[in-house]
Amino acid sequence: MQYQRVIVALLLLGSAGGQAIGQAPPQQADQAAINSAIQKGVQYLRNSQNPTGGWGAGTKAGSDGGWAVGYASLAGLTLIECGASPSEPGLQAAARGVRGYVPDLDSTYEVALAILFLDRMGDKNDRKLIQLLAGRLIAGQSPTGGWGYKVPNKNKTNIDGLLSALRKLSPPQPATGPSPRERPASVGLCIKTSEDTFPQPTPPFDPEKARVAAIASLPPAMKPPAMKLLPIFIDIAQLLLEDPKDKSGDALNPTTDNSNTHFATLALWAARKYDVPTDRSFALLANRFRTSQGADGTWAYAYVRNGQNGGPAAMTGVALLGLAIGHVLNSDPGVRPEKDPRVINAFTALTKQIGEPAGRIDGRPTPASQGGLYFLWGMERIAVLYDVRQLDKKDWYLWGAEILLCHQTPEGSWDKGGYHGEHPVLNTCFALLFLKRANLTPDLSRKLTLDAAALTQKLTTPVIPAPSKPPEPTPVVIETAPLLPRPVEPKPKVVSTPVAIEEPTPPPPEPKSKLPWIIGLIVLVLFGGTCIFFAVRKKKDPDEDEDEERPRKKRGKEPKRRGKTKAALKREGSEED
Repeated sequence: MQYQRVIVALLLLGSAGGQAIGQAPPQQADQAAINSAIQKGVQYLRNSQNPTGGWGAGTKAGSDGGWAVGYASLAGLTLIECGASPSEPGLQAAARGVRGYVPDLDSTYEVALAILFLDRMGDKNDRKLIQLLAGRLIAGQSPTGGWGYKVPNKNKTNIDGLLSALRKLSPPQPATGPSPRERPASVGLCIKTSEDTFPQPTPPFDPEKARVAAIASLPPAMKPPAMKLLPIFIDIAQLLLEDPKDKSGDALNPTTDNSNTHFATLALWAARKYDVPTDRSFALLANRFRTSQGADGTWAYAYVRNGQNGGPAAMTGVALLGLAIGHVLNSDPGVRPEKDPRVINAFTALTKQIGEPAGRIDGRPTPASQGGLYFLWGMERIAVLYDVRQLDKKDWYLWGAEILLCHQTPEGSWDKGGYHGEHPVLNTCFALLFLKRANLTPDLSRKLTLDAAALTQKLTTPVIPAPSKPPEPTPVVIETAPLLPRPVEPKPKVVSTPVAIEEPTPPPPEPKSKLPWIIGLIVLVLFGGTCIFFAVRKKKDPDEDEDEERPRKKRGKEPKRRGKTKAALKREGSEED
């Protein structure tokens, strides 16, 4: 027996030693590993940049030329998000190439990415270029609030006229004057001047008159019949919410999709900082996603009024972006995002695509099998926007980071992105933006007022589902019962039948307090005892009382008896008797 124990101990020791020597512990996706993957990806992008400043094989803008502007803009944007300085020679070369293509840009993807890239470069001289590109996006928006692959390629003069006309559709901001509480400078007191202002009265605003005046002020090339009347000049209630079929390449009233709409939305939000009027465009956008959600919480790739089930997970992130903008613009007054059924249903659908972290970066599923790199980036951007840390108690970031770190190539790129038109450069950009938790709409996050904890709580599946009826009693005793909610005892149902129902017996009256009786008895005993005490004392020696009374009656004869003895006094008393 002892020999067998020795053999077992040696086997266990050998197994432990083999694991310690031959098998290293699984590597986790900790911050150090993530930072290393980001550095490798950034180095790949820098190494793959062309001498002309671009990326990819294309030398022209547009799908037929290799998407030169799209590749350069997305790669440059990603490098800046990863910490590269816009002053780096590579990024400066990329920006020069993008600026050179601006006059000919009419692809929605490239127009939008060019805006995002030039915005991140921070060059004040790009203001007019950003306005021009944003105006083309506004002109290309469809009645359903989305975009197709093309936008009208209008020049600066026409776009400036379009933007000027759109500004007339917004009510004028009230003029302001000094606050009535502000102290005049002549007082000479050392008090900080108040910063509030006093609104001045403004003339009434008539939206219909403003719309007529705005259309009349459009340049000839932007007016009907040269162009169809743009949807932003029409009341939303009068728009036909239906896309034409097979016209995704048209610049006006195209067949739209939520992927092109995604990039156009991000670009127009960035363009707001450059005096581009976007409120009416975003009103159309918010209406698009409020009218096209499926019953399962998803959105289709194309616009489907009233929605359809089974939409791609990547489109859910796009719709949540549009809904967030709608809430910021107060398109649903009085409804907060964490209480919006569309938002809750969308995030609930998104949780079904998220897996559990495994605590290791080997043997993880491919990005393509989990929705693709485009989905991972879109999901990350939405979770950061809404400040959601977990989806159904699952750490979405750690789950995605494990997948990305597992499938990064030795050169630092990612292949097999799992989406149409993928390329190692684009794949790497999406992966790096995810790992960096990039927020391409930081000011939207600041404006979006919501209770992220309450939203997350609604997305969390309860550990113990609430029963639909009271649970049946069970004789099994659960040791962990203190951690579980107590089952609710079933309440008796009220039966509405003619049968007489016995009235419940009223509870017996509570006994009255005996304290007053006890106190009364004690007082009575004390009073009686006192009386008895004095009565007994009085009857104790009656002769003594008489002797005490007699001297009082014969007090006048008392001097005659002075000097006599007691015996003489006694004899005199007997003689008197």
